[in-house]
Amino acid sequence: MKDLPTILIDRLQALICDDRSVAWIRIGADLCVREAGGHLKNYGLTDLRTGEPVLDRMYFLEGLLPLPESPFCMPSIELHGTRVADVHLFADGDTVWLLLLDVTAERDVARRMQQKAYDMTLLEEKEALLNKRLEAANAALTEAHRELELSREVIRQELERKQTELAEARTLQLALAPPPFRGAIGGRSVSVDVVLEPAKEVGGDLVDYFWVGESLLVLLLGDVANKGAGAALTMARTHALFRGLTAHPEALRLFREPGLAASIVNTTLTTGDSSCMFVTLLLAAFEAETGRVSYTRAGHVPPFLRRADGSIERLTAAAGPPLGLMEGLAYRSATVELGFGDQLLVVTDGITEATAPSMALFGDQRILDCIRQRAASGSEVLNTLLRQVRLFEAGETQSDDIAAFVLRVGDG
Repeated sequence: MKDLPTILIDRLQALICDDRSVAWIRIGADLCVREAGGHLKNYGLTDLRTGEPVLDRMYFLEGLLPLPESPFCMPSIELHGTRVADVHLFADGDTVWLLLLDVTAERDVARRMQQKAYDMTLLEEKEALLNKRLEAANAALTEAHRELELSREVIRQELERKQTELAEARTLQLALAPPPFRGAIGGRSVSVDVVLEPAKEVGGDLVDYFWVGESLLVLLLGDVANKGAGAALTMARTHALFRGLTAHPEALRLFREPGLAASIVNTTLTTGDSSCMFVTLLLAAFEAETGRVSYTRAGHVPPFLRRADGSIERLTAAAGPPLGLMEGLAYRSATVELGFGDQLLVVTDGITEATAPSMALFGDQRILDCIRQRAASGSEVLNTLLRQVRLFEAGETQSDDIAAFVLRVGDG
Protein backbone atom coordinates (compact mmCIF):
# COMPACT_ATOMS: atom_id res chain seq x y z
CA MET A 1 0.00 0.00 0.00
CA LYS A 2 2.90 2.39 0.72
CA ASP A 3 4.07 2.02 -2.90
CA LEU A 4 0.78 3.20 -4.36
CA PRO A 5 0.81 6.57 -6.11
CA THR A 6 -0.62 9.42 -4.04
CA ILE A 7 -3.59 9.87 -6.39
CA LEU A 8 -4.59 6.23 -5.88
CA ILE A 9 -4.19 6.47 -2.10
CA ASP A 10 -6.41 9.58 -2.01
CA ARG A 11 -9.02 7.83 -4.19
CA LEU A 12 -8.95 4.72 -1.97
CA GLN A 13 -9.40 6.81 1.17
CA ALA A 14 -12.35 8.63 -0.38
CA LEU A 15 -14.02 5.33 -1.32
CA ILE A 16 -13.56 3.96 2.20
CA CYS A 17 -14.93 7.12 3.85
CA ASP A 18 -18.07 7.09 1.67
CA ASP A 19 -18.69 3.34 1.71
CA ARG A 20 -18.12 2.99 5.46
CA SER A 21 -19.88 6.26 6.38
CA VAL A 22 -16.85 7.27 8.43
CA ALA A 23 -17.37 9.77 11.23
CA TRP A 24 -14.84 11.01 13.75
CA ILE A 25 -14.82 12.82 17.06
CA ARG A 26 -11.88 14.24 18.97
CA ILE A 27 -12.40 14.09 22.73
CA GLY A 28 -10.50 16.28 25.18
CA ALA A 29 -9.14 15.35 28.58
CA ASP A 30 -12.32 16.85 30.07
CA LEU A 31 -14.35 14.21 28.12
CA CYS A 32 -15.91 16.94 25.99
CA VAL A 33 -16.05 17.16 22.21
CA ARG A 34 -13.18 19.15 20.74
CA GLU A 35 -14.19 18.68 17.11
CA ALA A 36 -16.16 16.24 14.95
CA GLY A 37 -16.69 15.53 11.30
CA GLY A 38 -17.48 12.99 8.61
CA HIS A 39 -20.86 11.26 8.18
CA LEU A 40 -22.26 12.32 11.56
CA LYS A 41 -25.82 12.20 10.18
CA ASN A 42 -25.48 8.43 9.61
CA TYR A 43 -25.15 8.00 13.39
CA GLY A 44 -27.71 10.59 14.49
CA LEU A 45 -24.97 12.97 15.61
CA THR A 46 -25.57 15.97 13.34
CA ASP A 47 -26.41 18.11 16.38
CA LEU A 48 -23.17 17.19 18.19
CA ARG A 49 -21.54 20.40 19.40
CA THR A 50 -18.02 21.34 20.42
CA GLY A 51 -17.72 21.41 24.20
CA GLU A 52 -20.59 18.93 24.70
CA PRO A 53 -19.83 16.07 27.16
CA VAL A 54 -19.40 13.03 24.93
CA LEU A 55 -20.82 10.66 27.57
CA ASP A 56 -24.20 12.41 27.30
CA ARG A 57 -24.53 10.93 23.81
CA MET A 58 -22.52 7.73 24.08
CA TYR A 59 -23.15 5.94 27.38
CA PHE A 60 -21.15 2.92 26.25
CA LEU A 61 -17.94 4.98 26.63
CA GLU A 62 -18.44 5.38 30.38
CA GLY A 63 -15.46 4.01 32.27
CA LEU A 64 -13.35 3.61 29.11
CA LEU A 65 -11.90 7.12 29.18
CA PRO A 66 -9.07 7.66 29.69
CA LEU A 67 -8.27 4.65 27.51
CA PRO A 68 -7.04 1.50 29.29
CA GLU A 69 -4.99 0.83 26.16
CA SER A 70 -4.46 2.50 22.80
CA PRO A 71 -5.57 1.74 20.19
CA PHE A 72 -8.83 0.21 21.48
CA CYS A 73 -11.72 -1.24 19.44
CA MET A 74 -15.34 -1.96 20.38
CA PRO A 75 -16.83 -3.98 17.51
CA SER A 76 -20.44 -3.89 16.30
CA ILE A 77 -21.91 -1.29 18.64
CA GLU A 78 -25.57 -0.45 17.96
CA LEU A 79 -25.95 3.30 17.57
CA HIS A 80 -28.65 5.50 16.02
CA GLY A 81 -31.70 3.53 14.82
CA THR A 82 -30.54 0.29 13.22
CA ARG A 83 -26.98 1.45 12.46
CA VAL A 84 -24.06 -0.67 13.67
CA ALA A 85 -20.49 0.57 13.79
CA ASP A 86 -17.04 -0.52 14.83
CA VAL A 87 -15.81 2.06 17.36
CA HIS A 88 -12.06 2.66 17.24
CA LEU A 89 -10.35 4.81 19.88
CA PHE A 90 -6.73 5.87 20.11
CA ALA A 91 -4.90 8.39 22.26
CA ASP A 92 -3.23 11.47 20.82
CA GLY A 93 -1.52 13.44 23.58
CA ASP A 94 -4.16 14.73 25.99
CA THR A 95 -6.97 13.93 23.55
CA VAL A 96 -8.65 10.76 22.26
CA TRP A 97 -9.78 10.20 18.69
CA LEU A 98 -12.99 8.25 18.24
CA LEU A 99 -13.58 6.77 14.79
CA LEU A 100 -16.93 5.30 13.68
CA LEU A 101 -16.89 2.81 10.77
CA ASP A 102 -20.34 1.69 9.62
CA VAL A 103 -20.58 -2.12 9.44
CA THR A 104 -24.35 -2.33 9.14
CA ALA A 105 -24.15 -3.86 5.67
CA GLU A 106 -21.74 -6.59 6.81
CA ARG A 107 -23.98 -7.34 9.78
CA ASP A 108 -27.04 -7.61 7.56
CA VAL A 109 -25.25 -9.78 4.99
CA ALA A 110 -23.98 -12.10 7.71
CA ARG A 111 -27.48 -12.48 9.13
CA ARG A 112 -28.91 -13.28 5.70
CA MET A 113 -26.16 -15.81 5.00
CA GLN A 114 -26.69 -17.46 8.39
CA GLN A 115 -30.41 -17.67 7.74
CA LYS A 116 -29.86 -19.14 4.28
CA ALA A 117 -27.37 -21.66 5.65
CA TYR A 118 -29.83 -22.61 8.37
CA ASP A 119 -32.64 -22.98 5.83
CA MET A 120 -30.45 -25.14 3.59
CA THR A 121 -29.48 -27.35 6.54
CA LEU A 122 -33.10 -27.87 7.48
CA LEU A 123 -33.96 -28.61 3.86
CA GLU A 124 -31.18 -31.19 3.55
CA GLU A 125 -32.19 -32.91 6.78
CA LYS A 126 -35.82 -33.11 5.69
CA GLU A 127 -34.82 -34.38 2.26
CA ALA A 128 -32.59 -37.08 3.76
CA LEU A 129 -35.33 -38.19 6.11
CA LEU A 130 -37.86 -38.31 3.28
CA ASN A 131 -35.52 -40.35 1.04
CA LYS A 132 -34.84 -42.81 3.83
CA ARG A 133 -38.54 -43.33 4.37
CA LEU A 134 -39.20 -43.70 0.64
CA GLU A 135 -36.44 -46.32 0.30
CA ALA A 136 -37.75 -48.24 3.31
CA ALA A 137 -41.34 -48.11 2.11
CA ASN A 138 -40.35 -48.96 -1.47
CA ALA A 139 -43.63 -49.36 -3.29
CA ALA A 140 -45.81 -48.74 -0.26
CA LEU A 141 -46.73 -45.19 -1.24
CA THR A 142 -49.83 -45.22 0.88
CA GLU A 143 -47.82 -46.09 3.97
CA ALA A 144 -45.27 -43.39 3.13
CA HIS A 145 -48.05 -40.84 2.83
CA ARG A 146 -49.38 -41.87 6.21
CA GLU A 147 -45.94 -41.50 7.78
CA LEU A 148 -45.55 -38.07 6.23
CA GLU A 149 -48.83 -36.94 7.72
CA LEU A 150 -47.72 -38.38 11.03
CA SER A 151 -44.47 -36.41 10.81
CA ARG A 152 -46.40 -33.21 10.17
CA GLU A 153 -48.47 -33.85 13.26
CA VAL A 154 -45.32 -34.48 15.30
CA ILE A 155 -43.85 -31.18 14.06
CA ARG A 156 -47.05 -29.38 14.93
CA GLN A 157 -47.07 -30.87 18.41
CA GLU A 158 -43.39 -30.01 18.87
CA LEU A 159 -44.09 -26.43 17.86
CA GLU A 160 -46.97 -26.25 20.30
CA ARG A 161 -44.75 -27.71 23.01
CA LYS A 162 -42.04 -25.12 22.39
CA GLN A 163 -44.60 -22.33 22.37
CA THR A 164 -45.94 -23.63 25.67
CA GLU A 165 -42.42 -23.76 27.11
CA LEU A 166 -41.76 -20.18 25.99
CA ALA A 167 -45.03 -19.03 27.54
CA GLU A 168 -44.08 -20.79 30.78
CA ALA A 169 -40.60 -19.22 30.63
CA ARG A 170 -42.16 -15.77 30.21
CA THR A 171 -44.45 -16.40 33.19
CA LEU A 172 -41.49 -17.51 35.30
CA GLN A 173 -39.40 -14.51 34.26
CA LEU A 174 -42.19 -12.04 34.99
CA ALA A 175 -42.62 -13.75 38.37
CA LEU A 176 -39.03 -12.71 39.19
CA ALA A 177 -40.21 -9.10 39.27
CA PRO A 178 -41.19 -8.53 42.90
CA PRO A 179 -44.56 -7.06 43.93
CA PRO A 180 -44.85 -3.43 45.06
CA PHE A 181 -43.64 -2.73 48.58
CA ARG A 182 -45.28 -0.38 51.06
CA GLY A 183 -43.99 -0.31 54.59
CA ALA A 184 -41.67 1.13 57.18
CA ILE A 185 -37.94 0.43 57.34
CA GLY A 186 -35.88 1.77 60.22
CA GLY A 187 -38.64 4.17 61.16
CA ARG A 188 -39.04 5.54 57.62
CA SER A 189 -42.04 5.03 55.36
CA VAL A 190 -40.77 3.55 52.08
CA SER A 191 -42.40 2.36 48.86
CA VAL A 192 -40.96 0.48 45.88
CA ASP A 193 -42.77 -0.01 42.56
CA VAL A 194 -41.39 -1.99 39.61
CA VAL A 195 -42.25 -2.79 36.00
CA LEU A 196 -40.87 -5.49 33.67
CA GLU A 197 -42.03 -5.95 30.05
CA PRO A 198 -39.89 -8.20 27.77
CA ALA A 199 -40.03 -7.32 24.06
CA LYS A 200 -40.21 -11.03 23.12
CA GLU A 201 -41.48 -14.09 25.00
CA VAL A 202 -38.46 -13.78 27.31
CA GLY A 203 -35.98 -10.94 27.61
CA GLY A 204 -32.74 -9.69 29.10
CA ASP A 205 -34.00 -7.04 31.53
CA LEU A 206 -34.18 -7.61 35.27
CA VAL A 207 -35.63 -5.67 38.18
CA ASP A 208 -35.49 -6.81 41.80
CA TYR A 209 -35.19 -5.63 45.40
CA PHE A 210 -34.34 -7.51 48.58
CA TRP A 211 -33.17 -6.93 52.15
CA VAL A 212 -29.74 -7.53 53.63
CA GLY A 213 -30.06 -7.48 57.37
CA GLU A 214 -33.05 -5.69 58.87
CA SER A 215 -32.74 -2.21 57.39
CA LEU A 216 -30.62 -2.33 54.21
CA LEU A 217 -32.83 -2.37 51.11
CA VAL A 218 -30.96 -3.43 47.94
CA LEU A 219 -32.39 -2.49 44.54
CA LEU A 220 -31.20 -3.98 41.25
CA LEU A 221 -31.94 -3.06 37.62
CA GLY A 222 -30.12 -4.71 34.74
CA ASP A 223 -30.14 -4.99 30.95
CA VAL A 224 -28.31 -7.60 28.88
CA ALA A 225 -27.07 -6.21 25.56
CA ASN A 226 -29.29 -8.60 23.60
CA LYS A 227 -32.79 -10.05 23.61
CA GLY A 228 -34.42 -13.49 23.64
CA ALA A 229 -33.58 -16.73 25.43
CA GLY A 230 -29.80 -16.23 25.54
CA ALA A 231 -30.17 -12.81 27.13
CA ALA A 232 -32.72 -14.19 29.60
CA LEU A 233 -30.30 -16.92 30.71
CA THR A 234 -27.46 -14.41 31.10
CA MET A 235 -29.67 -12.15 33.18
CA ALA A 236 -30.89 -15.07 35.30
CA ARG A 237 -27.26 -15.93 36.02
CA THR A 238 -26.46 -12.31 36.92
CA HIS A 239 -29.54 -12.15 39.15
CA ALA A 240 -28.56 -15.38 40.92
CA LEU A 241 -25.02 -14.10 41.53
CA PHE A 242 -26.25 -10.95 43.26
CA ARG A 243 -28.84 -12.87 45.27
CA GLY A 244 -26.12 -15.36 46.20
CA LEU A 245 -24.01 -12.59 47.70
CA THR A 246 -26.65 -12.11 50.40
CA ALA A 247 -25.33 -15.30 51.99
CA HIS A 248 -21.76 -13.97 52.02
CA PRO A 249 -20.35 -13.48 55.54
CA GLU A 250 -19.70 -9.84 54.71
CA ALA A 251 -22.90 -9.23 52.76
CA LEU A 252 -23.69 -6.00 54.62
CA ARG A 253 -20.28 -4.51 53.81
CA LEU A 254 -20.47 -5.60 50.17
CA PHE A 255 -23.89 -4.08 49.53
CA ARG A 256 -23.23 -0.91 51.56
CA GLU A 257 -20.44 -0.38 49.00
CA PRO A 258 -22.28 -1.60 45.86
CA GLY A 259 -19.13 -1.21 43.77
CA LEU A 260 -17.59 -4.11 45.71
CA ALA A 261 -20.57 -6.39 44.96
CA ALA A 262 -20.49 -5.37 41.28
CA SER A 263 -16.74 -6.12 41.05
CA ILE A 264 -17.25 -9.63 42.45
CA VAL A 265 -20.09 -10.40 40.03
CA ASN A 266 -18.12 -8.96 37.09
CA THR A 267 -15.20 -11.29 37.89
CA THR A 268 -17.52 -14.30 37.86
CA LEU A 269 -19.26 -13.26 34.63
CA THR A 270 -16.01 -12.72 32.71
CA THR A 271 -14.30 -15.91 33.88
CA GLY A 272 -14.54 -18.53 31.13
CA ASP A 273 -17.34 -16.65 29.37
CA SER A 274 -17.54 -17.09 25.57
CA SER A 275 -21.04 -15.68 25.04
CA CYS A 276 -19.81 -12.09 24.52
CA MET A 277 -22.93 -10.87 26.31
CA PHE A 278 -22.50 -7.99 28.73
CA VAL A 279 -24.88 -6.44 31.26
CA THR A 280 -25.55 -2.80 32.06
CA LEU A 281 -26.57 -2.50 35.68
CA LEU A 282 -27.65 -0.11 38.42
CA LEU A 283 -27.12 -1.48 41.93
CA ALA A 284 -28.32 0.66 44.85
CA ALA A 285 -28.59 0.14 48.61
CA PHE A 286 -30.91 2.26 50.81
CA GLU A 287 -30.03 2.56 54.51
CA ALA A 288 -33.25 3.38 56.32
CA GLU A 289 -31.64 4.80 59.47
CA THR A 290 -29.69 7.48 57.57
CA GLY A 291 -31.75 7.87 54.39
CA ARG A 292 -28.55 7.34 52.41
CA VAL A 293 -28.53 5.59 49.04
CA SER A 294 -25.23 4.09 47.89
CA TYR A 295 -25.07 3.09 44.25
CA THR A 296 -22.86 2.04 41.34
CA ARG A 297 -23.54 2.26 37.60
CA ALA A 298 -22.13 -0.32 35.22
CA GLY A 299 -22.72 1.34 31.86
CA HIS A 300 -26.31 2.07 32.82
CA VAL A 301 -28.62 5.03 32.17
CA PRO A 302 -28.12 7.57 35.02
CA PRO A 303 -31.05 7.49 37.49
CA PHE A 304 -33.51 10.36 37.93
CA LEU A 305 -33.89 11.78 41.46
CA ARG A 306 -36.96 13.97 41.99
CA ARG A 307 -36.75 15.92 45.21
CA ALA A 308 -39.84 16.74 47.29
CA ASP A 309 -39.63 20.38 46.13
CA GLY A 310 -39.93 19.29 42.48
CA SER A 311 -36.26 19.75 41.52
CA ILE A 312 -34.67 16.90 39.55
CA GLU A 313 -31.11 15.57 39.69
CA ARG A 314 -29.31 13.02 37.51
CA LEU A 315 -27.09 10.58 39.40
CA THR A 316 -24.13 10.41 37.02
CA ALA A 317 -21.41 9.42 39.50
CA ALA A 318 -19.86 5.97 40.09
CA ALA A 319 -19.86 5.12 36.38
CA GLY A 320 -18.09 2.10 34.96
CA PRO A 321 -18.25 -0.28 31.98
CA PRO A 322 -20.99 -2.94 31.73
CA LEU A 323 -20.52 -6.15 33.68
CA GLY A 324 -19.01 -9.05 31.76
CA LEU A 325 -17.16 -6.80 29.30
CA MET A 326 -13.64 -6.80 30.77
CA GLU A 327 -11.88 -8.73 33.52
CA GLY A 328 -10.33 -7.19 36.60
CA LEU A 329 -12.47 -4.06 36.81
CA ALA A 330 -12.94 -2.32 40.17
CA TYR A 331 -16.30 -0.53 40.34
CA ARG A 332 -16.77 2.59 42.45
CA SER A 333 -19.65 3.61 44.70
CA ALA A 334 -21.35 6.96 45.22
CA THR A 335 -23.89 8.15 47.79
CA VAL A 336 -26.85 10.50 47.88
CA GLU A 337 -29.23 11.44 50.71
CA LEU A 338 -32.98 10.88 50.34
CA GLY A 339 -35.45 12.86 52.43
CA PHE A 340 -39.19 12.72 52.95
CA GLY A 341 -41.03 12.91 49.61
CA ASP A 342 -37.92 12.27 47.49
CA GLN A 343 -38.34 9.80 44.65
CA LEU A 344 -35.69 7.80 42.75
CA LEU A 345 -36.54 6.55 39.24
CA VAL A 346 -34.27 4.08 37.42
CA VAL A 347 -35.02 2.83 33.87
CA THR A 348 -33.41 0.65 31.21
CA ASP A 349 -32.75 1.91 27.69
CA GLY A 350 -35.90 0.17 26.51
CA ILE A 351 -37.56 3.43 27.62
CA THR A 352 -34.93 6.02 26.65
CA GLU A 353 -34.42 4.34 23.25
CA ALA A 354 -38.07 3.59 22.48
CA THR A 355 -38.48 4.52 18.82
CA ALA A 356 -41.20 6.47 17.05
CA PRO A 357 -42.20 5.68 13.42
CA SER A 358 -39.99 8.65 12.44
CA MET A 359 -37.02 6.81 14.07
CA ALA A 360 -36.78 9.50 16.78
CA LEU A 361 -35.85 8.22 20.26
CA PHE A 362 -37.94 8.79 23.38
CA GLY A 363 -34.85 10.16 25.15
CA ASP A 364 -34.21 11.58 28.60
CA GLN A 365 -36.10 14.84 28.17
CA ARG A 366 -39.51 13.18 27.86
CA ILE A 367 -38.82 11.29 31.09
CA LEU A 368 -37.92 14.56 32.80
CA ASP A 369 -41.13 16.16 31.52
CA CYS A 370 -43.15 13.20 32.78
CA ILE A 371 -41.80 13.23 36.35
CA ARG A 372 -41.56 17.01 36.61
CA GLN A 373 -45.30 17.58 36.26
CA ARG A 374 -46.33 16.69 39.80
CA ALA A 375 -45.51 14.55 42.79
CA ALA A 376 -47.09 11.14 42.30
CA SER A 377 -46.86 7.65 43.71
CA GLY A 378 -44.32 5.28 42.21
CA SER A 379 -47.02 3.25 40.48
CA GLU A 380 -48.51 6.41 38.94
CA VAL A 381 -45.09 7.48 37.68
CA LEU A 382 -44.46 4.12 36.01
CA ASN A 383 -47.96 3.88 34.53
CA THR A 384 -47.73 7.41 33.12
CA LEU A 385 -44.25 6.76 31.73
CA LEU A 386 -45.30 3.53 29.99
CA ARG A 387 -48.40 5.22 28.59
CA GLN A 388 -46.25 8.01 27.15
CA VAL A 389 -43.87 5.47 25.60
CA ARG A 390 -46.76 3.62 23.91
CA LEU A 391 -48.14 6.90 22.53
CA PHE A 392 -44.66 7.81 21.28
CA GLU A 393 -44.25 4.44 19.52
CA ALA A 394 -47.63 5.00 17.82
CA GLY A 395 -48.47 1.32 17.49
CA GLU A 396 -45.00 0.15 16.44
CA THR A 397 -43.80 -3.16 17.89
CA GLN A 398 -41.85 -2.81 21.15
CA SER A 399 -38.22 -2.93 20.04
CA ASP A 400 -36.49 -3.62 23.37
CA ASP A 401 -37.16 -4.98 26.84
CA ILE A 402 -38.43 -2.45 29.37
CA ALA A 403 -37.72 -2.43 33.10
CA ALA A 404 -37.85 0.28 35.76
CA PHE A 405 -38.28 0.86 39.47
CA VAL A 406 -39.27 3.80 41.68
CA LEU A 407 -38.04 4.15 45.27
CA ARG A 408 -39.97 6.72 47.27
CA VAL A 409 -39.33 7.86 50.82
CA GLY A 410 -42.50 8.94 52.58
CA ASP A 411 -46.11 8.20 51.68
CA GLY A 412 -46.16 6.44 48.33
